[in-house]
Amino acid sequence: MKNLIYSILMLAALALVSCDEVSRDDRLIYVEPPEVGRAVLIEDYTGQYCVNCPRATDEIERLVEEYGDSVIIAVAIHSGPFSKKNGAPSPLYTEVGDQYFSHWNLSGQPVGLVDRLTYESTVMPLSYTDWGGAVNYELGFEAPVSFIIDIDVDDEAQKANVEVQTIGLDSKQVSGKLQVWLVEDSIDSFQLMPDGSTVDHYNHMHVFRASVNDPWGDDVSVDHGQVAVMDYDITLDPAWVPEHCAIVAFLFDNNGVLQVAKKRF
Repeated sequence: MKNLIYSILMLAALALVSCDEVSRDDRLIYVEPPEVGRAVLIEDYTGQYCVNCPRATDEIERLVEEYGDSVIIAVAIHSGPFSKKNGAPSPLYTEVGDQYFSHWNLSGQPVGLVDRLTYESTVMPLSYTDWGGAVNYELGFEAPVSFIIDIDVDDEAQKANVEVQTIGLDSKQVSGKLQVWLVEDSIDSFQLMPDGSTVDHYNHMHVFRASVNDPWGDDVSVDHGQVAVMDYDITLDPAWVPEHCAIVAFLFDNNGVLQVAKKRF
C-alpha cells in the first residue's frame, strides 16, 4: 500500500571489515518496545567535481534545520562521473559508493534516494528539489523497528566494535536487510561550486567512508518486542578522524528503508 500511495503521489508531483554473528537463539531477546519516532535516510550521490552538488548539500541542511538531525539522516556518497577527473578518483570517492551508484542505475548529479522509495518495484532517483516532499511523505508512516547502536573504539589498534540492536515495534514480524555504514563529518577538501569557482577548503559533511558489514546488508527478522543483536568489527583508516565519525544503521526491504538511526563515535 505504501508503494502504491507513493507511486500515485510521485505521478502527481529518485573497508576492511569482519563480522561476527551470534546464533539466532542467542541474539534474539524480548524487551518491551520503546516509543520511537520515524527517521528518514537521504542517500546523496554527489561528487567533488559536480558544480551543482553544493545545492543538494544546502537542501539537506535546510531539511535538518526543519526536522532535526535525529530525523533527517543524510549520507553523502561520492560516486559516479563527477567523483573522478580524467579517470582519477577524487579524495572522497569510494569503490563501494560507486557500486551503489551503478546498482541503482543513477545518472546525473546531484541525485538522491529518499528511503529508497520505489515506483513499480524500481528504486526511484529524485532531484534534490523533490527531497522535501518525499521526506514529508515518509514521516507519515510509523517506524516498524528501532535501533540501539553501541560503539567501542580502540584508538591504539585503530579498530572499532559496533553492536547494532534491532528492536521489533510492529505487531507482525519485520524482515529486511540491515546495512551499517561509517560516515565522517568535517572533512576539509576541495569542491567545485555552482558559480564555476573551486573552494579549496570546503567543509564536507556526513561523507560515506565504508560499509561496516556486507555492502548489501545482513538478514534480520524481529517480532514485536524482539531484539536482534548484530556485532561487527571494522579497521579504521588512519585518514579518518574518529571524533568526526558516526555509524548509520538502517533496515530496508523491497519497498524501501523501514527505519534508520545514527550514532556518533
